[in-house]
Amino acid sequence: MPATPSKDFSALIYRAPAFDALGRTPARRRSASWLPFVAIAALVAFSAALFVAIVTEDRQLQREARQRDFDSAAQQLGARLGSLTEALSATALELGAETISDRRFVSIVGDLGTAKPELKRVDRVDAAGRIVSPGPGSPTAGVQVDAGYQPLLAKARLSSTPQWDKLTASSGEPQLALAVPILRDRQLVGVVLARIDPRGLLINGLTAETRQRYQFRLVSQGNELATSGSEAPPPNASIYAATLAPLPPGIQLEARAFRLPSRLTGSALVWVVGVLAVAVGAALAALLRYTTQLLRADRVLQAETSLRSAMENSLATGLSVVDSLGVIRYVNKAFAQMSGWSDAELVGRGAPYPYWPPDQAHEHAAQLERMLEGKIDAAGFEARVQRPDGSRFDARMYVSPLVDDAGVQIGWVTSMTDITEPRRIRDALAAAHDRFTTVLESLDDVVSVVAGEIPDTELLFANRAYREAFGSDTAGHTRLAAQLPAGTSGEQAGEVQDAVSSRWYDVRMREIRWVDGRAVRLQIATDITLRKATAEIVRQQEEKVQLTSRLMTMGEMASSLAHELNQPLTAISNYSEGALARLRRDTSNASISPEVMTALEKASTQAQRAGNIIRRIREFVKRSEPRRRATPAARIIEDAVGFAEIDARKKGIRIITRVDPSLTPLDVDPILIEQVLLNLLKNALEAMDYATLRQIDVDARATADGMAQITVTDRGTGIPAAHLASLFQPFFSTKREGMGMGLNICRSLIEFHQGRLMVEPNPEPHGGTIMRFTLPLATSDSRPHNSDVSDGDTSV
Repeated sequence: MPATPSKDFSALIYRAPAFDALGRTPARRRSASWLPFVAIAALVAFSAALFVAIVTEDRQLQREARQRDFDSAAQQLGARLGSLTEALSATALELGAETISDRRFVSIVGDLGTAKPELKRVDRVDAAGRIVSPGPGSPTAGVQVDAGYQPLLAKARLSSTPQWDKLTASSGEPQLALAVPILRDRQLVGVVLARIDPRGLLINGLTAETRQRYQFRLVSQGNELATSGSEAPPPNASIYAATLAPLPPGIQLEARAFRLPSRLTGSALVWVVGVLAVAVGAALAALLRYTTQLLRADRVLQAETSLRSAMENSLATGLSVVDSLGVIRYVNKAFAQMSGWSDAELVGRGAPYPYWPPDQAHEHAAQLERMLEGKIDAAGFEARVQRPDGSRFDARMYVSPLVDDAGVQIGWVTSMTDITEPRRIRDALAAAHDRFTTVLESLDDVVSVVAGEIPDTELLFANRAYREAFGSDTAGHTRLAAQLPAGTSGEQAGEVQDAVSSRWYDVRMREIRWVDGRAVRLQIATDITLRKATAEIVRQQEEKVQLTSRLMTMGEMASSLAHELNQPLTAISNYSEGALARLRRDTSNASISPEVMTALEKASTQAQRAGNIIRRIREFVKRSEPRRRATPAARIIEDAVGFAEIDARKKGIRIITRVDPSLTPLDVDPILIEQVLLNLLKNALEAMDYATLRQIDVDARATADGMAQITVTDRGTGIPAAHLASLFQPFFSTKREGMGMGLNICRSLIEFHQGRLMVEPNPEPHGGTIMRFTLPLATSDSRPHNSDVSDGDTSV
């Protein structure tokens, strides 16, 4: 039997604001909502206007009161100065009429100073500006008045009337001065000169109450002469200014009022109006906020209702609401269309539901029980749904709790999605992916797909060969791609070597579109390390065959040359020896020069030397050990330098030799080592064709490891760093016409003597090259060298 909807659930589902058919609030509510705002706004405006009027009137009354106070103070000070002027004028008249004596004048001045403390000094001055009758505190009679008072005295004489002015005392303080002329028979006979303290005038001429309410200042052309107190008024206080009647126009009286109590603080009416205005404003703000919230809530409810209806009607996902007893309370249009059952057939039904397949009702009931207990996974579950015509489809259900406004769960919301077609497509894609992956995983080629730019790269795909070669990151892909040359149309190809594994790959890379639309890079690399190694072995074998052929040819040529040159050298030696023997027997011929004998001896010696060289070359070709003997290093260096000095003198190059005197003889074949040193000297001479410092150094000294080291240092063009590794290889030469065998043979000869031949750049500023080779030192078992023994005895 269909269950009856619960009261709470119905209230939650069907609760809605009061809207008309068009979604608008009733007109009566809209019109009534304006009345409180209008009334309160009018009251607030009236209260604000009244408050502003009271404040404005109070400020105006304060300004009028301050103006009256200032005018009264100015009148008091003017009257005080006027009375002082009248008193001194009366005294001047009596002095002109000679009705008072000097003593009487001093007495009058003393009484006047007592009545007016600001009067500091009064003097009677004659027409020449000298003090005639000094007052209290004045210098003695006959003293000339200060020059600063002369302009004021001159004005008094010319006008014959009292004159006021601002002067500066000798102490630097400003003061006011009054000059009253003394006339006798209309003739000027003197002047009464009075000095007034301006600050004393402000203090004594104003009442204490006035000084407490205002600050008064005497100002002359912007400069302050005196002030009534040290307390400063507010910065925004109003300034009142006026001129004092007896004083010159340049001297003004200024006043600024201190902060005075306002009538507003003592007016109960103002406080009542202010409190009422604040209260009304607060009430208006609260009412405005409350009304605004109501209107906003109505609009939100209306928008939510419209949005919910639009969403429910446009969704392709079926929605159903089930209460806590498992009764369907609501289904949307999509749920009814998807299941084939109308909402009238579904709403109010409990388990079993009409769309449950009969053969799977037990499974559906178990899922419903788990849902009511709150044990359904958030990821949802899959179920079969049966339509009224008996057809079925696969659906995925998602469940979420339904909570009312009090926070109490009153049911469950279930969403249903037809996954029949997506499942079929997913299965087909999975099968295609498995086939594609199987093919790629079986390849021996390294296949990888990478997205993004360095260093934020992402490995999207890598087959088995890639993982075995480079691991599971993009490092291998990046290393190979970095060495590829730039290609066209986004494609790159080439043979590169991995710096980590040292293996060679034939790499092909191009840009493709990934499944999500991103532009990615597909890279296929074939391992060609074995092929490269085979090709390198073949190349090396070919080079070795060529080298062997050239060496065999060189050996044959050397043997032929040695054989052919041996006979003429023997003939030269025999002829020289015969000529020497005949000349020695013919001692009676005095015309024979000793130089001829020396030349023949040297020719014979050099012929034998050439024969020895040829024999050593044959021995070298035959891979025989050299014939060593104890030979001084100085002799080897001297013989080699003697041959090289011929070319050195032509080129203007000096050869400097330095042999350590403590160096023991060498255990070497002197002929071969001499040839090595001569070859190095010739190379140094050829490298110094354009040198600035034309000097070659040959040094010989012992090393720490018990060997002798001979160094040849030049200042030539030097040897490029790229050629250092190939310098001693056969047939490598930096000379245009060189054969590339000299240094190779020299190195072999040195190594035959268990030594080493080395090359390094010259660190001097002039540059060049340093060639060093080491040789063993002779021991007690070494055969000593005998210069009388023919070198021919060393032949093998």
